[in-house]
Amino acid sequence: MVLLGLAYFVAASAAVALTRFEGGVACLWIANALLLAALSSRLFSDWLAPMLVCGAAGMAATTFFGLGFGPALPLALSNLTEVAISAALLARWRLRKDALGSLSQFSAFVLAAGLAGPAVGALAGGLTASLASSTPLVSNMANWFLGHALGALAFFPVFAFILNGDIKRWVGGAGRRQLSEGIAVLTLVGLTTLAVFVQNRFPILFVPILPVILATFWLGRLGAAVSVVLIAIIGGALTARGMGPIYLIEGGTLAHVQFFQFYLAATVVSALPIAAELKRRKRLGDRLRDSEARYRLMTDNSTDIVMNLDPNGVIRYVSPSIVQIGGYSVEALLGTPVIELVMSEDRERVRAVHVAALGAPAQTFMVEYRGVTADGTVRWFETTTRSVLDEGGRIVGVVSAIRDISHRKLVEAELTRAATIDPLTGLYNRRGFNAELDRRLAEARGSRLKGCLAIFDVDHFKRVNDTYGHDAGDQVLESFASIAKRTVRDSDLVGRLGGEEFAIILPGVTIDQAHYICDRLRIAVGETALFWGNASIRVTVSAGVASFDGHANPDRILKAADTALYAAKNAGRDRLMIAA
Repeated sequence: MVLLGLAYFVAASAAVALTRFEGGVACLWIANALLLAALSSRLFSDWLAPMLVCGAAGMAATTFFGLGFGPALPLALSNLTEVAISAALLARWRLRKDALGSLSQFSAFVLAAGLAGPAVGALAGGLTASLASSTPLVSNMANWFLGHALGALAFFPVFAFILNGDIKRWVGGAGRRQLSEGIAVLTLVGLTTLAVFVQNRFPILFVPILPVILATFWLGRLGAAVSVVLIAIIGGALTARGMGPIYLIEGGTLAHVQFFQFYLAATVVSALPIAAELKRRKRLGDRLRDSEARYRLMTDNSTDIVMNLDPNGVIRYVSPSIVQIGGYSVEALLGTPVIELVMSEDRERVRAVHVAALGAPAQTFMVEYRGVTADGTVRWFETTTRSVLDEGGRIVGVVSAIRDISHRKLVEAELTRAATIDPLTGLYNRRGFNAELDRRLAEARGSRLKGCLAIFDVDHFKRVNDTYGHDAGDQVLESFASIAKRTVRDSDLVGRLGGEEFAIILPGVTIDQAHYICDRLRIAVGETALFWGNASIRVTVSAGVASFDGHANPDRILKAADTALYAAKNAGRDRLMIAA
């Protein structure tokens, strides 16, 4: 607190002694920038002590070097109110420790410290100074606003860097070469500014801007902030002493100092926004570098394939896992259309997903398809795709994660087979047969396609099981399935509905043709002898046949054929009946 109070007193005294003209307020006030930096580095509950210390220091400076003891208190209160408003806005906008992190942050900093706070302070401070010194109110308010705004904008960043320890950390972390280069660049700024302002023959105020920009690019925010301070101190002091190219302009000392204020403002709005934008880009670069490192780590070690495609589906990047999974080299695939790696039957589906991803950047799309590896092997893959946007929000391509799902597809096929195939005969079970019947009727719906459905039942099958055992009964069922598959056409479908009951779909046949085929199967079964040990087993079958067309209902067809089957069994078995 003692050091803060002394620094505030020195800054305030220097401003009053060196930049106060024609009896009004000081034209460049940097003391509030110091207090603002102190408050910004503290919590709100810790503001009281620094404000009291700096308020007392400001009163002392006004008493000894300014308007005297009378207006010292109201001027100090004006300064404290101004700083409190700026500090509160910085805290609310989360700019307490970094006002130069981006252009938006710098704009908010200008609004808080360069406009809002100084505007409020100028009202009360300008009125107090006018009453105490009998000087024009408008002039005092203007000088207060400009001097305090420029002081905050020019000096706050450096004071904040000092109090937050940024300068100490930079010096401690910089190498000898980087430190030497930084000192050299800032020395160049100081010497250039000195050379420009010690003469008043040539209008070369633009010259210091060049090393300031160099320092900004070389040292970032620190270089910009220190450069602005050097110009403010050197240029301001020499201008106040009647030196510099500003005196090529006609007018009194106050007019020249006011012109220097605008010159300093131009320097601030030239250097500090550049520093803020460079900081933002550095953060983006750091994040991009870290993201790239994580991305490379994942893609180089992932068992999935990662691809970047342009909007036309041409491969721009593919991860090394393509070598192990697909057998392709990375170099051979770059610049080739990815659709060439997809089976021709699945290309339209894959292309549709690519187009959909380009049209909906906020969504993720998934597609399963068959792809061809380098050795010609066909494997199943699953691709998850999402579009990629540039900084302007334009779609520049897609990124895809590709996974080999051949094993999963094989398991799914086995599960499907287990759910739909009878393990004893290898025929469709009831579920599979009904699903196939539904599918074929759906395909024929509305067409002229006709056909027939037959249901067979092994006669007296329980007697076989009771006499010879269930293993013999299983052989009887297997024998019927084998005979049925040999008897019917390739386009026909044989299924086991359960127990000793079988069904056959006969598409495209008339009822007479179906009768002929089914009767031939009945006769073949009856003439076939099965040998079980020393015994010979002969069985017969009964059947019911129903016709259908493209408008048929599967349940009605099955019921009609089943009714005909029971009619055959009731009529004595080993015969075939046609449904009514």
